[in-house]
Amino acid sequence: MIAHTKKLLAAVALTCVVTAGMASAKTVCYVTAADSHAYATPANKALEARAAELGITILSLSQNFDAQTGTDQLNTCIARRVDGIILWPLDPQAYIPGLARAKQANIPSILINSPMAEQANAFIKSFTGPDVYEEGKMAADSLSKALNNEGAVVIIAGQAGNGTTIGRVGGFTDRLKEAGSKIEVLDTVNADFDQQKALVASRDLITRFGDKITGVYSNDDTMARGFIDAWKEANPGKPTPPIVGINGQKDAFESIRSGEMYSTIVQSPVEDGKLAINTMNDILSGKDVGARLPIPLTVVTKENVESVEPAF
Repeated sequence: MIAHTKKLLAAVALTCVVTAGMASAKTVCYVTAADSHAYATPANKALEARAAELGITILSLSQNFDAQTGTDQLNTCIARRVDGIILWPLDPQAYIPGLARAKQANIPSILINSPMAEQANAFIKSFTGPDVYEEGKMAADSLSKALNNEGAVVIIAGQAGNGTTIGRVGGFTDRLKEAGSKIEVLDTVNADFDQQKALVASRDLITRFGDKITGVYSNDDTMARGFIDAWKEANPGKPTPPIVGINGQKDAFESIRSGEMYSTIVQSPVEDGKLAINTMNDILSGKDVGARLPIPLTVVTKENVESVEPAF
């Protein structure tokens, strides 16, 4: 009888532990920029792996670089009554109504990687990721050094209206003005962070401007590769003009070693993803978090390419 009672008590205790664990389990809705992308994919994987370590269930939804899809997915997150939302915004304004509804539903939201308009700040707990405006300024300083502060450059930008694009282009052009630079921007074209689109856009730029192009600023390393390929097609055997990219990809490091690129700015997608889910975990645990939590940025040139690790 005593043994039976002990077994019964043990079973009840185990049930209580399991029930408590289930009650404390959290589900976070992650609206990511895309599933398949050189930067987004490792960021997604890092976020999900860290979430598993923290015991957080991730409901992952991919916008595939379409903001309208993302706004619909944000509404899905709210309808699912998740415990938290991590949003990778593709537009500075489009998600604000959804974020307002999430706050009204007492669902904490944070932004990852890309900024939004200031109006969004009232509805989010934090923004984690790179300072894209600062990246633009760093790129301007790097390209100015390569060109001795004079020449004519083209800008290969990401998506029109995208917060990362706006910040990286704005930081670059503002920095040139602040420094009283003699560098002229010949044109700015959008290539949607896509190598093939950058290849096509670069062919047009090279056709229009030719040797007048003395430098290139690409909003990411993937699009920089598109320009390099277009230049090689049009000018076989001729050195590429100095090119500055962003992200710190292995391919960019090799291009710096070979002289095809001048520099890149390292930002780690792994750190990007981990910081976002760690921040959300802190929020769900009742901790205060900063309104702006950046990841480190490093300019890499031939001088330090052997001493810095590529981001991915």
